[in-house]
Amino acid sequence: MSEFRRDEFRYTAYFCEENVWWAVRELSDRGFDTTCMQVLLFTNPSQSVVLLNQLAANEGLPVAWDYHVVLQARIDASALIFDLDSRLDFPTPLHAYLRNTFPDQAELPEHYRAWVRVIPAQSYLEHFFSDRSHMLGLMPTSEFPDYPIIRPATGIDAISLDAYRDLHADLADGSCVLTLAAL
Repeated sequence: MSEFRRDEFRYTAYFCEENVWWAVRELSDRGFDTTCMQVLLFTNPSQSVVLLNQLAANEGLPVAWDYHVVLQARIDASALIFDLDSRLDFPTPLHAYLRNTFPDQAELPEHYRAWVRVIPAQSYLEHFFSDRSHMLGLMPTSEFPDYPIIRPATGIDAISLDAYRDLHADLADGSCVLTLAAL
């Protein structure tokens, strides 16, 4: 795992969906097979998922996000999570990540329990689109990413961040929605 350093990946705070898009692209450019990668978008119907060990929270305290996006990659037979917003090792083995990021779901009120949309990384790379409107008014636009909006190539159907976050949307991208336990 020493071949990966957090500071080698493009990062803008509060834009995890874009950070992950760039991470998929970076790993693909480095020769890693995108069929061995999945984008994991954690959310729930109340859009309030509790996570631990996130940089945005004081150490030892949880944070509740409307969603959070990470990259899962199978590298050298290990399932690893790339989460640029986490205090955990980078990357972190999947089981350690789940154990140290999500409180025991059975002990949480249902409106805080996480669901996950599992998206094939190549599809995410090709279809992802966000106009960043979900952040307008929440932070100054001067803190938005300093690169143009990510959009699909001409002729490729865009899948918006809102569509990915909709757990009831049946997307034609190979993604599926699971409980955290099923993951």
